[in-house]
Amino acid sequence: MGCNDAPTQTISKSTGLAADIVNTARGALASMLESPKIQQLQGAVFGVLNVANNTKQRLDTEQLTEILLKTLEESAHGKFFATRAFADNSADHTIGKARELQTPQPSSKKPTLFLDTSIIQRTSDQHTTNYILALRVVKISTGLEVWSGEFLTK
Repeated sequence: MGCNDAPTQTISKSTGLAADIVNTARGALASMLESPKIQQLQGAVFGVLNVANNTKQRLDTEQLTEILLKTLEESAHGKFFATRAFADNSADHTIGKARELQTPQPSSKKPTLFLDTSIIQRTSDQHTTNYILALRVVKISTGLEVWSGEFLTK
């Protein structure tokens, strides 16, 4: 095994993981949009937060956020709308930033909900590593969680 073998394997594994996360994200968004809790909010505008990477893997979270935006827009079929909310989505600032979105904006469609997405790494007792995509929808006006779900990447 040469010195260059390990980086190639890591890149290949990460690329496969990213593809798995994208596929999981598409299914998770479909599940979210089918939820009765979300269905009753037709016409809502989702402010999509940057995806948080809570794993030890290097992932292009900017690209994953763009994929979420695009998938949400395509899957919503005009029932919902999506826009990028803001760049900083650390847990300490999420509600404060969401409330800032309540101020008048030049756009006629300001977010009424935000979609907070994170990728979580969990290791089981058998030393198996699982990657979970966690989605949470919060109503901006109240800060209350409307819907949440965790989806195991495949």
